[in-house]
Amino acid sequence: MAMANNKTHNEEFKQRINEQNHSLMKQINQWERNSIEIIQQKAQKCREILIKSSETLIYDMEKKLNGLSEQIKQIHRENEIDLNYLKNQLANIVEELNNPPNISPQQNSQPIIDDISIISLK
Repeated sequence: MAMANNKTHNEEFKQRINEQNHSLMKQINQWERNSIEIIQQKAQKCREILIKSSETLIYDMEKKLNGLSEQIKQIHRENEIDLNYLKNQLANIVEELNNPPNISPQQNSQPIIDDISIISLK
């Protein structure tokens, strides 16, 4: 009788542990999904910033090149050729194109997701 009672208690104990583990697994899985979503949102925001920055840089370069083109047309119309000035302007634009702004990801010391761990209390 004592053996059967002990076996029943053992089974009940295993059942409680399995239920607790199942609940903890669900919490860990939810934390994982939430963390992935937060990271994906942050990555998307960084992509959007990078794209906008690149578009702005391209727009600025196009504006400068169009301005230089207009100056060349104006000088040509006026028959005043100042090749050194145009050469310097073009060299400045080429220099900017060859040395774009330094854009790089920056790691923040504060995490964007909360860390979790398993603590066994006895």
